[in-house]
Amino acid sequence: MTNPNFPYKNIGLRLDAAPLEKNKYEICQKILAYKQDNKLTTEKIAKIIQLTSPETEDIFFGRINKFTLDRLMDYATSLGIILQIKEEKAISPSLVRTSRNIYASSRKTANGRLKNT
Repeated sequence: MTNPNFPYKNIGLRLDAAPLEKNKYEICQKILAYKQDNKLTTEKIAKIIQLTSPETEDIFFGRINKFTLDRLMDYATSLGIILQIKEEKAISPSLVRTSRNIYASSRKTANGRLKNT
């Protein structure tokens, strides 16, 4: 795994990642968490979101450059992950910044039924 050409390497985010990249990465992490929480195989997730297993693994390993934000949102939604965009404003004397974060919660169990909340 120390080999830089190892095919199963998680691509982490750069410290200076743009908000779009952060949101795409967050959704990838939510999809991976859903897989792990529900003890699903890559093949099962791939079938649900209608991708190949290698494409689905690209999501699990954070290869965000291979997906658009709307595609990732569609995949998460098809798994029953509810996405919510939250806008935060940080005000400083020299700069006014707005950032948007996507939050997710899983509402379906592995068998496709809604969780009781």
